[in-house]
Amino acid sequence: MIVDLDRVAAAIAEIAETEIASRFGRLKDEHIDTKTGPNDFVTEADHAAEAALEKALKGIYPGAGFIGEESVAADPSLVHALEGDGVFWIVDPLDGTRNFVEGHSEYGSIVALVENGETRAGWIQAIPDHAAAIASKGDGATWRGDKLSPLAAKEGALVGHRAIGNLAEPWKGTIVPRLRAGFETEAVRCSAYGYINMARGRRDFALYSRCSPWDHAAGVLILEEICGKAEYLDDGAPYAPRMTQGRPMLAAGNTVNWARVRDELAA
Repeated sequence: MIVDLDRVAAAIAEIAETEIASRFGRLKDEHIDTKTGPNDFVTEADHAAEAALEKALKGIYPGAGFIGEESVAADPSLVHALEGDGVFWIVDPLDGTRNFVEGHSEYGSIVALVENGETRAGWIQAIPDHAAAIASKGDGATWRGDKLSPLAAKEGALVGHRAIGNLAEPWKGTIVPRLRAGFETEAVRCSAYGYINMARGRRDFALYSRCSPWDHAAGVLILEEICGKAEYLDDGAPYAPRMTQGRPMLAAGNTVNWARVRDELAA
């Protein structure tokens, strides 16, 4: 591996505690702002954690570029660097910011290392649980330091996550009714926990309509390392760390479960 996985994990965990967990339940109104809408929060914790992660990760791999969610919010052109070659840290310093602001204990930090368009490593820190899921391309994935095993195909009803508010037509008109009719789902309020839930078998799949690389690159790698799958339903392309919106992207920790959902939604 091109970086020490444990060293990166330790840096993420330390910053999560000092810059994020320490502020939970203590933010004042002046420490909270919004970006694209009234529920798209950004806080003092987001900015502080991203700055600290940039410094720490550049110290670990000085030659890698840095693409953070808040830096892209300030300059959207930064994300286009992922369309070419190079090595990049992709960072969501505080995933689930709305949960964080509203006092719900489900939020995390997500970091991925991408090389020439391929996710090589991913870390998801579940901050309230003081635990991490970590994956390295071709080397497997772990949760709390224990190796994650491939998940068995599930018999019976499948239960999933959904984040489909940005789904474009014609998919919105066909997929949404089929999803409601065929499956029990709940809204994803935190990508970090959504992917951890799938990797641990607590949810069988997730359907997304907006794929920011800082939300998905690490989680998809974790699923792939336990023989899961993430693919776009419109053209069958596998997930790649790019910015997409409006397209249906289906992820699951088991390929049989993935195919069951795909067949129902595409019927």
